[in-house]
Amino acid sequence: MAVFWENIQMAWLGWKNYTDDGKLAVFLLASLIYLWYYKKKVCEQAFLRYAMVMTISCIVPVTGAVLMVYQTRFYDYEWIWSMVPATAVIACGVTLFLADSWGEFQGDKWRKGLPVTLLLLAALVLAGGMDGQSWNPKNQRTEQERTYRVLESLTELWQGGEVCLWAPREVMEYARETDGRIRLIYGRNMWDVSLNGYAYDSYGKNVIALYEWMEQMCDPLSMDTAAKSLETYVAKALSAGVDCIMLPEEVAPDVIRRMEKALDTEARKVEAYWIFYG
Repeated sequence: MAVFWENIQMAWLGWKNYTDDGKLAVFLLASLIYLWYYKKKVCEQAFLRYAMVMTISCIVPVTGAVLMVYQTRFYDYEWIWSMVPATAVIACGVTLFLADSWGEFQGDKWRKGLPVTLLLLAALVLAGGMDGQSWNPKNQRTEQERTYRVLESLTELWQGGEVCLWAPREVMEYARETDGRIRLIYGRNMWDVSLNGYAYDSYGKNVIALYEWMEQMCDPLSMDTAAKSLETYVAKALSAGVDCIMLPEEVAPDVIRRMEKALDTEARKVEAYWIFYG
């Protein structure tokens, strides 16, 4: 039961990462709704029902976890979407939608069809892909350099030995490259689920909760809500062996004071982060 619950959490985390990496999933859902309600008689019924059922099954964490168990833990969440004919559904939906917009090319129908076509094309281009993160070499180098400076400052806070770090994922991603003595409460395979292929180990629910809380603290929209449970998550982190925590500079002064009290230490500002080492 515990393993299945972990799969449910990983399925939910996988879905969030999946939609973060690209927004074509929105076109898939829009196409399914359009075909189901307006073109049900035009499309092959078995195909449409199958696509609808499999899409919902991949999105809902419980059924997503079942599909992950079915495909075995050699593969991560992303692979269950290979069961969904996403490209065919989007192509069918877009084609029929444009056919309705253009009509029969009579009279001034092109005046209606052309803007719709251009807007739809722009939306598809801006939506990105169904998977795969965008990459900008210049931005990556800048982020790496900033993270290296932060982590170099961190190494000045302890004398030898090791430190267990809990920080925003952009810091965690490069921490081990800076100093092998830095241990991480979780690694890149927490947010890049493709790295979990051929691995049977998975993170427990407490570690997953710590990751989600930290990412909420990095989001201005959810930062205040996450801060309300600061002491609870700090206690979980300490019990997991964490002795160094980093937060983005945007956190409120009250959050800094509460973190200092929880760790019995003094905050140190480095670059765009607050470091709490105790």
